[in-house]
Amino acid sequence: MMIGNTVIRVALTSLMLGIAAASLAASCGASQNCTTFLGVEGERVLVGNNEDYGNPVISVWFLPAAERRHGRFLIGTEGIIQGGMNEYGLVYDSLTIVPAVVVPEDERPLYMGMWPVHVLETCSTVEEVLEFYQTHSFPGTWDGKAFFGDASGDAVLIEGNAVVRKSGRFLLSTNFLQSETEPDKITCDRFLTAMAMLEEAEAYSQQLFRDILDAVHAEYHGGSGTIYSTIYDLNAKTITCYLYHDYEHPVVFDLRKELELGPHTAELHSLFPENLPYEVWRAEKLCEFARQVASLRDENVNPETYDELVGHYVITKKELFTYPPLTLDSVSVERLGDRLCVVLCPERLSFELFPTGGDRFASVSMNTVANFGIAFQRDAAGEIVCAWISIPAADFETTLIKVSDEPAFVPLPGFMVEWANADTSVEVPADTPRPSSTLLRIGLVLVALALVGFAILLPW
Repeated sequence: MMIGNTVIRVALTSLMLGIAAASLAASCGASQNCTTFLGVEGERVLVGNNEDYGNPVISVWFLPAAERRHGRFLIGTEGIIQGGMNEYGLVYDSLTIVPAVVVPEDERPLYMGMWPVHVLETCSTVEEVLEFYQTHSFPGTWDGKAFFGDASGDAVLIEGNAVVRKSGRFLLSTNFLQSETEPDKITCDRFLTAMAMLEEAEAYSQQLFRDILDAVHAEYHGGSGTIYSTIYDLNAKTITCYLYHDYEHPVVFDLRKELELGPHTAELHSLFPENLPYEVWRAEKLCEFARQVASLRDENVNPETYDELVGHYVITKKELFTYPPLTLDSVSVERLGDRLCVVLCPERLSFELFPTGGDRFASVSMNTVANFGIAFQRDAAGEIVCAWISIPAADFETTLIKVSDEPAFVPLPGFMVEWANADTSVEVPADTPRPSSTLLRIGLVLVALALVGFAILLPW
């Protein structure tokens, strides 16, 4: 009997600790695991993309040609641009990579801004993208890579120190370093599934690309899942979008017609029929975000004081911020009604600033890489002369010197999250599948730990 109890206790303890560990792992930060591929069929060039992430605030922007910039479609979460296509059929998409790549600085000039978005604005072919990349330095720790494809069917992956060119009918990428991985050593299931479907297909079509995206999409399990999918037709200049891995209800944009309407933006979900699992998840995330903002926000700050903060601020050269794909040497602060925003580079990465007291603000985002604090500093006369900024994700802090009362960069239209007006009253039928919740994971952990304690106390 003593042996039996010991065996039961050890087995039960191991089982419960395993559940606890798995639950805690599931509650850790969301990963961004994406799939992107380009295929050529005669004169038709298609790019498919699944964006796997944990942020439900998905925006699309249409920005006509202006200021020596090509007309373009952009898509991303809050102020972070994750992909797009310009009027010449050049497509960009970003993918995380594991492990990250350290790129040393060299004698080539730095580009100040988000370089993949810049080349989408200024280049029309993959060769032009490569020319820009090869003539500039991008030092820092790369935890992502850039995928580019053009209307001729050319495509490339830029993985920090290395370039992978398309050969054959397609180029496919997921989240490992393809420049350092032999084909027979690839273990990513999404890559292998998509590759098999691309290799076996007699012809490439929108339907095939839709089927591939469906086959490799990720369900939401507490951290991230496939939040949107796109299929670009690089010569027809169309973008087919899917929301939250629902591949039965596409929305199709004609880029040429959209650009004729002038600059405009929309939240992607507003363009689709109701997708109840997504709406439930979105409401939960926005509620969580609203509580986070409310816990920081100082309601006593008068928005009229924002006018003193507006202007252009620069970083001293010795403290230059490099965090590819973003290289930063200045920011603009702009007032939009009763709200304040900061624009981080010429490509208009735009984030709202929430007042936390006095001249102190925070940018709080469901994109954790966009979280930072900023404190404006006054001289003896009470004039704003500089600001201190801290970006935890980049382990970076520095002083920004105010050089002008006029902002240098214009924010993206409609980028700010309407967190205060989030619809949190979504009615959920009893049979609606719900994503894994943090509370459920915490509950599992507590139950597991309680059972571990019970197992330990079993009599010998």
